[in-house]
Amino acid sequence: MFIRLSLYLLAGILLGFSFTVNLRLSLVITISCLLFFLIAYYRSSRLIFPDIIFGIVTFLLVASVGFTAVHLRQPENINSHYTNFDNEAGQILKAEVSEELKPNQYNSRYIIEARSLQNKDESQQISGKILLSIKKNLDEPKSLKPGDILLLPFTPELVKAPANPFMFSYRNYLEGLKIHRQLQLTPSEVEVLSFNKGLHSYSRSLRTKLIDSAREYDFSRNELAVFQALILGQRSDLNDKLYKDYAAAGAVHILAISGLHIGILLIMLNWLLKPLKRFKAGKWLSLMLCIVLLWSFAMLTGLQPSVVRAVTMFSFLAVGLNLKRKTGAFNSLALSFFFLLLIDPFYILQVGFQLSYLAVFSILLIQPKLYGLISIDHKFLDYFWKLSSVSIAAQIGVLPLSIYYFHQFPGLFLLTNLFILPFLGVLLFSGILVLILAYIGWLPDLLVGLFNKLLSIMNWVVTEIASIKPFVFSNIDLSIFQTIAFYLLLAGIMMLWQELNYRNLIAFAIGLIILQLSFIANKFSNPSAEIVVMHRYKESMITFKENKNLIVATSTSEAAELIDYIRERKIEELEKTRLEDFYMTPEGLLYIQSDSINLPELKIHPEILLLRNSPRVNFDRLLINAQPKQIIADGSNYPYLIKKWKATASNKKIPFHATAEKGAYIMK
Repeated sequence: MFIRLSLYLLAGILLGFSFTVNLRLSLVITISCLLFFLIAYYRSSRLIFPDIIFGIVTFLLVASVGFTAVHLRQPENINSHYTNFDNEAGQILKAEVSEELKPNQYNSRYIIEARSLQNKDESQQISGKILLSIKKNLDEPKSLKPGDILLLPFTPELVKAPANPFMFSYRNYLEGLKIHRQLQLTPSEVEVLSFNKGLHSYSRSLRTKLIDSAREYDFSRNELAVFQALILGQRSDLNDKLYKDYAAAGAVHILAISGLHIGILLIMLNWLLKPLKRFKAGKWLSLMLCIVLLWSFAMLTGLQPSVVRAVTMFSFLAVGLNLKRKTGAFNSLALSFFFLLLIDPFYILQVGFQLSYLAVFSILLIQPKLYGLISIDHKFLDYFWKLSSVSIAAQIGVLPLSIYYFHQFPGLFLLTNLFILPFLGVLLFSGILVLILAYIGWLPDLLVGLFNKLLSIMNWVVTEIASIKPFVFSNIDLSIFQTIAFYLLLAGIMMLWQELNYRNLIAFAIGLIILQLSFIANKFSNPSAEIVVMHRYKESMITFKENKNLIVATSTSEAAELIDYIRERKIEELEKTRLEDFYMTPEGLLYIQSDSINLPELKIHPEILLLRNSPRVNFDRLLINAQPKQIIADGSNYPYLIKKWKATASNKKIPFHATAEKGAYIMK
């Protein structure tokens, strides 16, 4: 029952993110569906044989609840959200640090929760998350911790959209976390007012103290970084190379506390508390202790949203498994899914949430059948086959979605997991023990050395497996429709595996046809020819696509920005050339004006004028001579000149496209 209700709710939530309607209309629809549901329920209770009407009305009610839940949490429908307030000069924001993010080369970064906005005359209570970036300054360092209450100037900015086609959108990622603006400040502009002593702040402060305690001992740098990620979910100290090695080896899930960690902890706790089950109420006492200890672990990790979700999921799952019914685990998993999405529909936009539920659902559905295919009498070998079947089942479930998001498949994931999974429970329990002993100052050097060696061996195994490049399949393209089609086909295969009959065969055939149609649609959506003026900082680049060939006219030898474009546009041949003065495009003649070319008295009038390298020209005279219909300024120009050109073009009513502001200019 809960599986069906969860799917109904999910359908409504996805519709809510796809279509925007007035909140009042959404509420009216939900209330109307509730009235129809009550009528249908009364009607069905008087029927001897239930009909389809009650099921349809139930679907409409639950879907409308999901639809409305999305709209209730949109910023425009939250009166106190900071985006609904006018941005005036001199406003002071009072906010609380909720999370410390991994710093980049230039900035320390935090997620802050808005509390109030102070003007000259009044103070207003506001809400909402903001990304705070503080410029690194060795002369004036600024280190914040979760729970700090800040005063800072309120100058919110939109996070920049991706500059070139198919690049990762950090803006969309943040919006999935309900972060709609950013603040970019210097250390002197940020004042720490006080510290919030609430539960979340205490938990995050405890995590910080645990990390600081571990740093006082003789752990190697990489081992300490993995230790923090593995036990506390703190990845800020991980270097890029080590992270990429874990991703290439198919073990990146180990570095983010997820359902895997909580599931292993639950299994270990069940084993440790098994003697309690001999008593009369021991089964339920053991269950309660497991849940309490799981939530205690969540406290140690700072009550991070991903950990809270995972612990919630496995708390429901523990109850379901304890019932020992055939569908108990599935219904408990679905109930936790329903419960979490009802609390916050934005969870469905987060990759970790999607992958966690898919992995656990796949293990419950596929692993028993997979494990039953091979019978092994040897206990030790059977243990490794059981682990392998769990890993394969999870990978089957998350594979299409992983490729869609990360465009990569680690071919040796099974080998990695066979080395790591058997010992992950030991690493987790010993890691928690090491942290607690370090915190109270009782950690012996022998234990430090042993645990450091375990982490070192794990890092070595991962690095060695990641170095086998032929088994790391990268730059794989999969559209959202192909991803959905793969899951429909997987559902058809599982139905056939369950029972070979005509209905299941039809379901499999439909999945296969939809998958083929998705590949055909993806092929036709790829334009045969396309010209793109790319955005590059202090450089110029124009690409010319012709079928599967790409000519790159550029002022530099590098073309790192093209990796995503080459993958998505199915490019097979790449040729680089120098920039010319003129090009013929679908929108007419393109003329490039740069600092190395003196403006000629044009006998022709180009439809498109591209400005590069901040040309020293009389812009008014250039426009009079050229008479363009479109002006483009790429990333090689100075920002102050772009601003002047934009104002001049606006006065002359000529469309102006700055790639630094609007991204690449595309001509199909």
